[in-house]
Amino acid sequence: ELGLTGRVTFLGSLPHMEVKRRLRAAHLFLLPSITASNGDMEGIPVALMEAMAAGLIAVSTVHSGIPELIQDLETGFLAPERDVSTLAGKLAWVAEHPKECEAVALAARRKVEEEFNADMLNERFAQIVTQ
Repeated sequence: ELGLTGRVTFLGSLPHMEVKRRLRAAHLFLLPSITASNGDMEGIPVALMEAMAAGLIAVSTVHSGIPELIQDLETGFLAPERDVSTLAGKLAWVAEHPKECEAVALAARRKVEEEFNADMLNERFAQIVTQ
């Protein structure tokens, strides 16, 4: 109906090594999150961090903690929740501006490495505990 046959594949749950392999083969990571009807939200998705650390362009939504990870046009691309038109526009922009996206992907990787690195977070936690 949307003409996506052969272009989009929903893979379901995969082993971690397969996820890493798939991320290495990808160019973009799309994760449009929404607030559930009961108000439930997901925080900062680890999947987004993994994709950004792998050097992918991240496209997501302004949802819960995601804007802490992705700054629109700096470390990825954001659209409002349920705003399909804006989300499609962001994807089109990414497709039309590969050179600009290289800098965004690099900034995203740096952000994850500097602010969400497990070793660094453990060190910060240890400093807090010992104070």
